Parts: sequence; C-alpha cells; structure tokens
Amino acid sequence: MPKVAIVGAGSLVFTRTVVSDLLQQPSTSDVEVHLVDIDAGRLARAQRAVERIAERAGRRVPVAAYQDCGEGVRGCNYVINSIQVGGKEATLVDFEIPEKYGVRQTIADTHGIGGISRALRTVPQVLDIARAVADNAPDALLLNYTNPMAMVVMALQRAGLGRHVGLCHGTEHTISTIAPYMGVARSDLAWTAAGINHMTWVLELSSGGTDLYPRLRAYAEQADLSTHEEAVRLEILRRFGYFVSESSVHNAEYFPWFLRPGTAVPPGVRVREYLYRLDDLEAGFSAEEAGWAGDAGPLGPQSDEYAPRVVAALESGQTYRFMGNVGNQAGLVSNLPTGCCVEVPCFADAGSVVPGVVGALPEQCAALNRTAVNVQLLTVAGILEHSRDAVRQAALLDPLLSAQLSTDQTVALVDDLVEAHGNPSGLA
Repeated sequence: MPKVAIVGAGSLVFTRTVVSDLLQQPSTSDVEVHLVDIDAGRLARAQRAVERIAERAGRRVPVAAYQDCGEGVRGCNYVINSIQVGGKEATLVDFEIPEKYGVRQTIADTHGIGGISRALRTVPQVLDIARAVADNAPDALLLNYTNPMAMVVMALQRAGLGRHVGLCHGTEHTISTIAPYMGVARSDLAWTAAGINHMTWVLELSSGGTDLYPRLRAYAEQADLSTHEEAVRLEILRRFGYFVSESSVHNAEYFPWFLRPGTAVPPGVRVREYLYRLDDLEAGFSAEEAGWAGDAGPLGPQSDEYAPRVVAALESGQTYRFMGNVGNQAGLVSNLPTGCCVEVPCFADAGSVVPGVVGALPEQCAALNRTAVNVQLLTVAGILEHSRDAVRQAALLDPLLSAQLSTDQTVALVDDLVEAHGNPSGLA
C-alpha cells in the first residue's frame, strides 16, 4: 500500500484531482492518503472531499489530516508539495506593488518580479518541508508542484535535501494546443521538448515519421496575430523558430516586447489573469462541494497530472515518460548553466526517476532561457545567503523590468515587495 502525503492539501481542486487519479490506477488504488495544511478550515474541507471521492470509487481509503508537516509525512513513500504561501492576499501584493511602478503582469508566479517575490516567501517554506521529509520519511520522493518551480528545485538541489523532482503539465498542454494548428490528432503526435519550466521548447514534432515543424511554421506565418489568442507564442515562433511551452498569457510577461507601457495587451492575454483564475477555482470547488449531499456518481476520467502516474510507475515497475524539472547536472542541457533547473524528458523506472540527456538547445532558445536563468540563479543565491543585494541584482536582470524601469526604480520595487511581505527570507 503506497502512502502518499499531499502538503498544501487545501488546494482543493488539485487535491481532489490527485486522489481521484490515484484511485483509478490498479497499482495505487489501495493508497493511504495523508493530507497536510496549516489552515484547519481548508484541511477539513479537503478531508471531506477525499472521503467523498473514496465513496464514489467504492473504496475504503485510509485518510488522515495533519497540520503538523512532520507528523503528516511520517512514513510516507511519496510527498506531493502544492503549497501556496500567503494565498490570494500575498499574490495580490505581487501585482499591486509592481503596478505602482507601471509594470503590468499576467500570472506573476514563475519568472520576472512576480516570480522573485513568490520565491522569497516560498523557498524557505519548501526547504522546511523538505527537512521534515528528510527527518520523517528519508526514502520518500518529493514531487513538487509549487511555483516558482525552477527556483524551488534549484534551492532543493543546493540544500541537498533528499530525492525530488518538479512536475508541471505545461508542455503537455502545449502539445494539445498546437495539434489542431496542423490538423493532426493529439494522440498521433510524437514530440521532444526541453528548456526551463514555463519556457520549454518543442524541439521535434512529427506524425507517422513526417516532420511537422514546416507545417507549424507556415501556420504561424499565415496567422492573424492581431486576433489570435496565441499571438505571443506564434510571434516567438516566427522570430526564433521554435514553439514555447505555457500559454501566451504566461509568456507575455516573460519577455520585454508584449506588455510595454502605453501599448494594447495582446489578444488572448489579460492583465491580472492569475487573480481571476484563483477566484474561478474557488467558486468551482464551492459549487461542487454544495452538490455532495446528492447521490455519489462515478469518478470523472483520469486527468493528465503527472504525479499519480509517476507514483503508479514506481509502484508497478513499469516505465513512465514525463517532463520533469531537475538540476542540470551531467550536462542534461549542455548550453545552459550547471546548477540551474532544466525541464527535460524523465523516466520513472525501476524505483527511481532518471532524467534524459538532451544535449544543446538551439542557441537562440538557450539564449532566451538564460535571460530567465540568470534571474533565478541570483534569486536563489540571495535567499540562501540572505543577501538583499543579490535579489536586487536578479531583478535588474529581468527583461520586463529592464525595459521599463531605471536601476533606482527596480531596487525600490524589490525593497517595497520585501517589506510588504515582512522579509520572509530574512534578507540583510
């Protein structure tokens, strides 16, 4: 019986999805679930949700809820981390303070000043979770979903805290997005991708042995970017030759060209998008919770989340291929810095997760990745060394800020965010 802990279980929709998927897989259907969250109210809601899911599945699932992380992860084989430090209130600060400087953001959770700010309050908490895992479940695999993904994984790597891999479904969703552009079913596509989280490049794309990249590039050239909902990513494809992961909503804030002051927001992109998504998620779960008093229906179809499938592969001994975020050791991506976090094809096999060696990215893709990696390296160094100067330097290297603010304004913006969040990383 695999024992799986979900830390940040108050992320209700995510918890519901993971447990539902686990119960639908033969090798994990006898799972024992440990729910961990510091918010007692959300934890109780999560426990009710899991119990309802088990009822729908017709299974007796051991479910335990904990506010203490050490107790919650004790004896577990897998720990899934999905915490969001500070919740919507802290996320709102990450939007509002940059807006005072004229900087608009869409998601603000991975790259740029939003990613820096989230890292400052998140990385110390994730390191505490990893220490709790090391003390109470030393053989467990930590599966991280928490953003900013790359900086979290880099910090775990530098701290040497146990086995871990970062999981994000952005590249899978990207393939689903572009399949219709070429008139090909998603299931018929063969593809390879690599890069960094939320900026992973589709390197090869084919169907039945036929290279489909010429067709995708032709589609980009013919598309009307004044109306297309993926105008940002299609413009990047036009200029740099490769399609990038995550949505145009994300990518609009990763580069200096799309959210310039005094210009219209690209089609399909909405400023403050993430705040609206948080509201929608909460409303959707509340609506579902209100319907739990009715008869229990069957579980929905299995999702495309990686974590349940990774656990199933490790439990069954079967091989599962997925996109994982890992330290760039042994030259996995040879033209990105050693020690950064890369997103590459990984294999859950024979009880372990093995990353694949990609080699060199197309140089223009690596160059765009490095603009973000530079920010990540300095931010993580600043957090681990409690250096405010390193974090300021990270922000000074961010492309979006560099295109809009002076050095003094950028430093002031960083200081405002640090103080607004109570200096959670203890920067000196």
